[in-house]
Amino acid sequence: MSRSGVARTAPPGAPASALHAGRAASTEPAWPTARTAAHTGEANGGLRIGEAARRVAVSPSALRQWEQQGLVTPSRSAGGYRIYSEADIARLLEVRRMRTQERVNAPGIRRLLDPHVAPERQGVVDGAALRELRATHGLSLRQAAERSGLSVSLISSVERGATSPSVATLQRLTAAYGLTLGSLFARRRERRLLRPGQRAILELAGDGVRIEQLADGATLLEPQLFHLAAGASSDGSYRHRGEEFLFVVDGALTIWVGEDERYTLRAGDALTFPSTLPHRWQNSSRQETRLLWINTPPTF
Repeated sequence: MSRSGVARTAPPGAPASALHAGRAASTEPAWPTARTAAHTGEANGGLRIGEAARRVAVSPSALRQWEQQGLVTPSRSAGGYRIYSEADIARLLEVRRMRTQERVNAPGIRRLLDPHVAPERQGVVDGAALRELRATHGLSLRQAAERSGLSVSLISSVERGATSPSVATLQRLTAAYGLTLGSLFARRRERRLLRPGQRAILELAGDGVRIEQLADGATLLEPQLFHLAAGASSDGSYRHRGEEFLFVVDGALTIWVGEDERYTLRAGDALTFPSTLPHRWQNSSRQETRLLWINTPPTF
């Protein structure tokens, strides 16, 4: 989707006249001029967000998101503007490398950059179990990386429990071992009727993703109920054999399919597409999104 200009608006609760009060009432400019950036850099010993974004080769919105995720904490000027030091820039370059090259998610990056911080609570995904799966298939870390398209350092970090893996990471890993994501669910006895308390659950605590298995023993389809916290995403694309069916129960989901298809689904919307097309997704609402997701055959 192409980006359009951002209209200036007054902060919530501010009088309409604030829009015309001049510089003091304006929002922080996304891309300040070189003169402004240079001036503030000299005055505050750092860079404003626009110049910092240029140095790191990302958008200002990415820097704001990384700040919200706790990946960087810039200082603030007397006027409330973000000021980035050279140490911040070095950290942001490392964050960009981990995000784009190694596909590490935010909790994993925090853990790798700040090893003294206690790891976040992990879901039911056990890094030791993933290491055991790799060993069972006689694969080295490098071989697993080549098969999955993930980096050696990311796989090692997941196996050590230092990184909470995303859905895309888990799907690529299990596929590299000839398995599916469903193989990670705690197995129950097979039954036709499955009540809410009897469902196997896969929870990725760091990513706000909870998946409930809606069938035990099905061989031709794989129905699942996804619970996605606001902003939760697959954190990357993946593909596999079969077909997909999605039905949004409540909330909203944005999903990218193939090279140029993008859909925003809301409550009551349904979507189907071939699983062989690369796809990724994100909860695009400010509330939890719940959706029924069916794969056939069960290759996810």
